[in-house]
Amino acid sequence: MELSHADRRLPTDRRITADRRRVVTVVVQERRSGAERRAQPERRAPESAGEHIRNALQLLTNVAESGTLDEESLRDLDAAMFRLRFALDRLEARG
Repeated sequence: MELSHADRRLPTDRRITADRRRVVTVVVQERRSGAERRAQPERRAPESAGEHIRNALQLLTNVAESGTLDEESLRDLDAAMFRLRFALDRLEARG
């Protein structure tokens, strides 16, 4: 015996229980033009590569100090932080 499509739905067929076409949803009208909507919002100031690296190092330091990592993960994290510090030093030496 083969089940019909509606029989496989659990617990009921949603098309029968709720007519979504009758639900009214209020949406705020967009007042910006197409080009303005696609434009990126203004940021305070663009961050340099060095600032990004420093921020990443701070976040990684927070993770390292959280006490939630096992020894192997701490070693991997330490190696990643060492590489980021090395990259930051080289970046700052050039500029």
